[in-house]
Formats: sequence, structure tokens, C-alpha cells
Amino acid sequence: MKMISKNLKIKIFITGIILLLMGCGTLYWYFGYYVKTPEYTLQMTEKAIKNHNEEKFAEYVDKKALIDQLSSDVVNNLINSNQETPNGMPATMQEYSGIFKEAFTKELSDALDFYVKNGKWQNNAKQQNESITQYNALLENLGLNNLTVKDYKMISVDKKAGKAVFQINVVQNELKKAFPFKIILLRQLDGHWKIVRIANFSDFFVMLNQDRRQYMYLYVNKTDSLMNQHRETFISIQDQIQSIIRSGNIGSDEVRNKLKVIINTNMIPHWQMLKTALSAINAPQSAVTLQKLRLRVCDAYIAYYQNYAKWLDDKNINSLHAANDNLKKAKILEDNERNLTNIIKRNLTQ
Repeated sequence: MKMISKNLKIKIFITGIILLLMGCGTLYWYFGYYVKTPEYTLQMTEKAIKNHNEEKFAEYVDKKALIDQLSSDVVNNLINSNQETPNGMPATMQEYSGIFKEAFTKELSDALDFYVKNGKWQNNAKQQNESITQYNALLENLGLNNLTVKDYKMISVDKKAGKAVFQINVVQNELKKAFPFKIILLRQLDGHWKIVRIANFSDFFVMLNQDRRQYMYLYVNKTDSLMNQHRETFISIQDQIQSIIRSGNIGSDEVRNKLKVIINTNMIPHWQMLKTALSAINAPQSAVTLQKLRLRVCDAYIAYYQNYAKWLDDKNINSLHAANDNLKKAKILEDNERNLTNIIKRNLTQ
């Protein structure tokens, strides 16, 4: 019995030694090997963002190198795109590219800090401060605020060169287009790895601009046809209104009733139909301002004709004042819409 007890103690002791050695081996593998792998860097970067730990994020991401590379890609693409135009812009862009890059780099750096600190690119609060709004506009222009990550994988690890390539497959939701970002990691002197750049961000930026340009081209062609039809119909109805006004005294019930009929049955429905047709068109992000302007023009003209028809009915000077105020507003908005349309068309032809 004593022999069995003694043997059991020896087995337990040996088992304990084995477990201890295994534990030491595991710790050695973890601290001596795993923490010095690209996979560990990616894991810790994700953890730093999740915990909003800016210091830990800086340990595994060379933010300066990353931001400098992204800024250079954007500036170089802007210069290259201007080189294709005959308007003398390349020299101007090159002359001021250093100043632009410095300002752009700061904005992009601040935006990245905001993301790490808050875990999102945008602030959903109703009241946004100026800097946050600026970050959102920047990220929107770069196409980075509307990405969905589909999957990711390690492409290659060159231990001899100390370089690894990690691929993140995303969908750019604005364009509904897939793109594989290739993230470059470099081994540091202490054996740890750091994210230093996105190898193909320039390709992403080119794709984004080309697709946005094509999307804008299709939008302009589609809305041009609609706006031309609108102008023809509007002029026709307006001519009928002017003809009725010239036919007699606008103070007479007969003239006023005729005007009310054509305004209520033709003019107001026409503007309402135009607004509905415009609203049904999915405008590209870069045409949102133009789209909103056109809808506001519709609203202003609808309000003008509604108040004018009301004045024809009640002869109240306040109704006429309301009509004239909306007409002035409509004319200003119409001028803005026309100027913006011309600018967009001019840019598309360059």
C-alpha cells in the first residue's frame, strides 16, 4: 500500500514537472516567437482600436509613414489627373503641392486619431463641431467612410526581407465595387512588426475617381434629358399664363379664374412631377449638392404658384408678398443650380 502511495506521488511529481516544462515552453513560444509575428501585430492593432488605446495603436502602426504615404498618393494622383488637362493646372498644382500635402496630412492624421479614439470615422451626434465635419468630408472624398470589410488573409511573409503583406477585401458601398487593400508590415530592429503603408491605395483612389466620374457622367446625361423636357413644358405653360394676363384685366374674375385653373391643373402639378422624377434618380455622392439644389428650386416654384393662386382667390396682399418672396428665392436657387451644372459639365469634358 505504501509502495502504491509512493509510486503515485512520484507520478504526480513527474506530471507536474512535465506540465511546468510545457508551460515554460508555451511562454517561450508566446513571448519569444508569437509576439514577433505579423499576425500578432494585426491582432494587437485590432485590439488597440477596439479598446481605443492610442498608445498601444502607435506601438504596432507607424502612423507617420502610413499617413505620409496616403497623402503622397492623393497629391500625386491630383497632379497626374491635372496633367491630362490643357488648362495649365499641372504647374500650379506642383507649385502648391507641398502646401496642400502638409495641410492634407494633418487632416488625415487627425481623422485617424479620431477613429482610434472613438472606434468610428463619423460622429452621429446632431451637433457636430467643425473639425469632425471636416474629417467626414475628407474621408468621404477618399471613399474611406463607406467601406464594408468582407474578409482578410495573410498573403506572404518574407522573414529574410522582414516584409509581410496582409490583404483586406472590402466593398466600396458608394460604388458597390470590391477592392483588395494590401497592407505592408515591416519587421523592426527589436523583432516586432509594424504596419507601415497600404501598397495599393493609389490604385484604389484611381478606381474611385474613375468610377465616380463615370457615375457623374451618367447622372448628368440622364438629368439633362429630364431638365430639357421640363424647360419646354414650363415655357409652354408660362406662355399660356402670360397670354391670359394680356387678354384682359387681371382684376376681373374671369381672368383670375382662368389663371387659377391653369396654375392648379397644369403648372403646380408640373413642378410636383419634376420633383418626383428628380427624387427617383439616385444621384452620385459628388452630385448630391446639385440634386438638392434642383429639389429646392422645385419647392420654391411650387410655393410661388400656390401663393399666387391663393392671391388670385383671396386678393390678400400678404398672399402676393409670399408669392413674390418665393419667386425671388426660386430665381436665386435656379441661378446657383445653373452655375453648378455648368461647372460639373466643364469638369467632365476636361
